[in-house]
Amino acid sequence: ANAEGQPLKYSVQLAKKNDDGEDMFEVPLFYTHVEDALKELENAKENTPLPGMDINPYPLGGLFELWSKNEAVIVPNKMSIISAGAPPTANPMGQVVPLFACMEIAQEDKDGNAVLPLFFELEDANAAVAEAVSLDGGKKEDFEVVGLSLPQAVQLLSQSKESAFQFIPPSSSIKHIRDYLSG
Repeated sequence: ANAEGQPLKYSVQLAKKNDDGEDMFEVPLFYTHVEDALKELENAKENTPLPGMDINPYPLGGLFELWSKNEAVIVPNKMSIISAGAPPTANPMGQVVPLFACMEIAQEDKDGNAVLPLFFELEDANAAVAEAVSLDGGKKEDFEVVGLSLPQAVQLLSQSKESAFQFIPPSSSIKHIRDYLSG
């Protein structure tokens, strides 16, 4: 983002021309992992030296809405897409955002409704399973972590009153934000 907090925009080439006859458009890129955002920030500073550039957190709901209207690109982490089954040579740009969940570790909200945590990193989902097993007992191998995409999760939320998810940012991103805020 620039010094005013506005996301930098990048030109994206479309595979075919859109209804307006254009094959190129400008959109901001939003990264699901802080390490990727920091790498892109360094590239942007080298190629487009604007004063005050930095990374900013943005709410996922707003980003998804922009993405659904082709007004933004959400870039998943390469390791996450590989964990979700993509080949190691896959480019994260243009891939759907994978999420990881374990149905057996849903928690209750203040009203007693089940809330399923959805993780952006497989390692974080596995760590949550290990924590649940250590606190509640059981065998780790009895807990299956499954993958779904961000659009699938939003579709499930929109079609069911019973579904409730909590999107869990990558632990590395949470750590970065804490370190940044603590000075």
